[in-house]
Amino acid sequence: MADEKLPEEVTKYSFRSKMWDYMKKNGLVSFPLNIHNRIPNFKGAIKAAQRLTELEEFKKAKTIEISPDKPQKPVRYLALVANKEILVPIPRLRSGLFLHITSVAGATKAELKTLSTIYGLKQVGKPIGVDSNIKVDLVVLGSVCVSREGYRLGKGEGFADLEFAMMVRMGAITENTKVITTVHDCQIVDDLPSQLFKEHDVPVDIIITPTQTIIVQQKVKKYSGIIWEMLSERKLATMPVLRQLKEMDEKEGKIVILKEVDSDTETKQYYKNHTKRLKYKKRFNPNQFPFKTEDSAPEEESIKKIKKSFPKKRYSRNVKKEENIDPSSKDKEEKKLGKSTERRKYANPRLKSNIDFSLKLSNISYGVRVRDLKNALLERGVKPNEIIWQGYRGICYLHFNKLRGENISPDQPVQVDSIVANLQQLRIGDSTDIIVEPAKPISRIEVTDVSAV
Repeated sequence: MADEKLPEEVTKYSFRSKMWDYMKKNGLVSFPLNIHNRIPNFKGAIKAAQRLTELEEFKKAKTIEISPDKPQKPVRYLALVANKEILVPIPRLRSGLFLHITSVAGATKAELKTLSTIYGLKQVGKPIGVDSNIKVDLVVLGSVCVSREGYRLGKGEGFADLEFAMMVRMGAITENTKVITTVHDCQIVDDLPSQLFKEHDVPVDIIITPTQTIIVQQKVKKYSGIIWEMLSERKLATMPVLRQLKEMDEKEGKIVILKEVDSDTETKQYYKNHTKRLKYKKRFNPNQFPFKTEDSAPEEESIKKIKKSFPKKRYSRNVKKEENIDPSSKDKEEKKLGKSTERRKYANPRLKSNIDFSLKLSNISYGVRVRDLKNALLERGVKPNEIIWQGYRGICYLHFNKLRGENISPDQPVQVDSIVANLQQLRIGDSTDIIVEPAKPISRIEVTDVSAV
């Protein structure tokens, strides 16, 4: 008799895994397409965000806490458009609790879109901690799947639940603060068993999809505090804000007992999946051997084996020592090979080009690309031999060579006034006048061919 297939264990992760596989297989996600261990960036996230703004809870809210996940980016953008203040948790709570963004007067829609990204939030957001007196009127979370009864599954790390507990501890929210999630219609699961959820799991009050708004009728009670017994020393070691809250509770006379063993199955599953990708990235340092023995010989032998496994440095050619080479055999070898046995000084012949002079262009606005610069230079008849682009710093370098004619003496200085004059009042895109000034040649970071437009 064939072995009967054992029934699949019903866990939070099993529901997440099925949802990730289903959404990816059916093409229901936008970038990033690898959604495992992530909140899926579902197609229709913009429509769901627009539907959320129609709620009275959104219209009345002054300050909204919104998750940093990709599908909640449209929510952050529309909240800024509506002149709301938003709080966004700092990823993984490593350097604080929230980034606070107030409404920006006079900002364009393009600027608000940039501000709603993680990059924009880090640039403009003001970090706030647990000692802030801020009040939050609405909470918007991302989800992997959710039930009509309000049970919610995130990606399994528990940060949303922990952030909610911290806000309760700060007095920023209460148990009655509305919690909303935006998801795809397929992410609504009818059979999420209530026994899978514990008191720390934050339920939702309203579910928004691109096509419907679901108000949870029988609301699940939200827990009002941090459950220290569920947190390990590892959690506290990676989150300074959590250690700060622990110290605050202890000063108030509360007895704080942490979990002795970090045995969270969801966390283990998450780190198990990520370890597979990370274990090949970590390089072993033989100078920091993890154990010692009474006899150092076995340890030294192990270090030698590990050093041998490291890839050896590669050189263009092996250079023989002069004293070990017979001059006559050296000449024969060079004639046979047709080239010198000495190591080449330059691998790229372009690096030996003679640069007569260089110009530095600065005050280049963010968003300008090297192609835009090429087109602007060609319109003014300026053709540098090399361009070193550092747009992320707002500067670039133009290198010119072979400007002297054959009949001009090398001692005669190069006339650069005409080129500098052509570049005066140069503008690219929305940039103000670009500053042009002579510069010394610098090392190459990115060399582009000006003819490849």
